[in-house]
Amino acid sequence: LFFNKRDLKHCGSNVIIGKTARIRYPELVSIGDNVIIDDFTYISTQLNVASYVHISSGCSIIGGRNSLVSFGQFSTLAPNVVLAAGSDDYVAGLATPMVPEKFKGEVEIGSISIGDHCIIGANSTVLPNVTLATGASVGANSLVKSDLEGWYLFAGTPARKIKKRDADKILALEQEFRNTK
Repeated sequence: LFFNKRDLKHCGSNVIIGKTARIRYPELVSIGDNVIIDDFTYISTQLNVASYVHISSGCSIIGGRNSLVSFGQFSTLAPNVVLAAGSDDYVAGLATPMVPEKFKGEVEIGSISIGDHCIIGANSTVLPNVTLATGASVGANSLVKSDLEGWYLFAGTPARKIKKRDADKILALEQEFRNTK
């Protein structure tokens, strides 16, 4: 293991974290109940994960100690998604974490907020300071540069609205699921 679950800020029950998942700052990570973080996932930022979340293999959740990524309930990342809550500007400085701040260019330290029932498709990227409202869904290979409205499917580079999702059905399924507990 690259870290110990006991080192996490909070770890709920029924949490499965792949043996090759890497969490650089476990003391900044809170995980709810019934969460899976698959192998080959890399996390290097503050992270708050609600219950019933799945982070598929090969995802990168990055941004450094001062950035924050938050997941709502029943949200999912498909394989190889990049959530970049912090980023260098790549214009006028050295873009490596191994050099002192005075040699770096502009660095954007931000957050990414993923609402309940959000899905982000395989190989997609979300840039800093973006909110996916409840029920927003992102198709595979998309680039999300700005906030997304709830209960719509978005896709493309940059991501644009494609069609409405069935919020009533999804919420009814959630209620039915909770009634079985």
